[in-house]
Amino acid sequence: MPLTVDRPAPEKIGFEMTATKPPEAIAYRHAAPAEVAAPASETVPQTWRSSRRTLILVTVLMAIVGLAIPAAAVISLAAGATAFGDHQLPVLAIICGLAAVVLFFGWRLGLHPRLTLSGDEIEVVNPFRRHRFDLSDITMIRPGGDGLVIASPGQVAEAWCVQKPNAAVRSGRTTRADRICDHLRTAWESYRLPADENRPDDPGGAARLRFARPGEEELLTELERSAGLARLGHIFPSEEFPYPTEEVRRRWADVLDDRSRLTVVAEVADRPAGYACYDRQTIHHLGVAADFQRRGVGTTLLTAAEDDIFSDPANREIGLWVLRDNDSARAFYRAAGWTDTDQSRTAEFPPYPPEVRMLRHNPHVPRRGR
Repeated sequence: MPLTVDRPAPEKIGFEMTATKPPEAIAYRHAAPAEVAAPASETVPQTWRSSRRTLILVTVLMAIVGLAIPAAAVISLAAGATAFGDHQLPVLAIICGLAAVVLFFGWRLGLHPRLTLSGDEIEVVNPFRRHRFDLSDITMIRPGGDGLVIASPGQVAEAWCVQKPNAAVRSGRTTRADRICDHLRTAWESYRLPADENRPDDPGGAARLRFARPGEEELLTELERSAGLARLGHIFPSEEFPYPTEEVRRRWADVLDDRSRLTVVAEVADRPAGYACYDRQTIHHLGVAADFQRRGVGTTLLTAAEDDIFSDPANREIGLWVLRDNDSARAFYRAAGWTDTDQSRTAEFPPYPPEVRMLRHNPHVPRRGR
């Protein structure tokens, strides 16, 4: 659904804030990496390998096939056993060769793979390939049957050493892979997202931002539905155009599988309050649930998305599409430094109202003189 914000009150813009005064209800700061993650040289790397059961099984197999059987063959030969007649030495060479293969692959497939979090980097070491991800580039961390998935727009890796059984995936059961995934997400979110600052005079608490989890398309659909029904009834009359719940849910499922996009969820007092979805060039979706509007949540989400995109100096501008008749949203974006363009298109859902494109230039990159 279209981007959604509150209608401005007199002499105020958007979520009860002026263009120059920070919101009172939501305290915002952009945490610098040094505040949440010390350099790799100053932190103890955390490493995860295959599960204990897997390591024990591989070690026992390597000990029996790779060491015990060749040792027994050598001892039997030294003792004068002639089970293979004149072929004793060739058979022994074959046994030792197979043992070497077992030892190599046992080590390479079972003992060598690992997943390491060190400072601002995650390293995935698989049997025959190594991947490195900077926390600032990651767009996806999720458990999977073939390995814990870590992705950025440029690469994706499955950590073989941390797998979630398919039965657990189907049943939704929490496993070791989920716990490791949560730990990595915490480091990722602390590094990349702004921290909330609770105020003693704010009983509602500050908005806490986190990245959306796999399978949260239902939550995001409900948030978008709440935001849209609260503010866009004059554009999408519900009696004529019922909310397209299934279509929106399918779209969110696709978005959560898209490693080129990031989706951020805002929570207030542990309750989901809003969302923002963006990539390196566009803010695709932004909305605030009806119960949390006019409390600065939308401003927090928009600022976090802008700061994340503009942290790369190569991104000189970003864009978004907003309904032409959503006057409060357009006023909100203008107050935040966005400008209108003459580009337009139709919305994705009936009655297909027109949308206009807005742009914001990177305020940290100086404009070229004429």
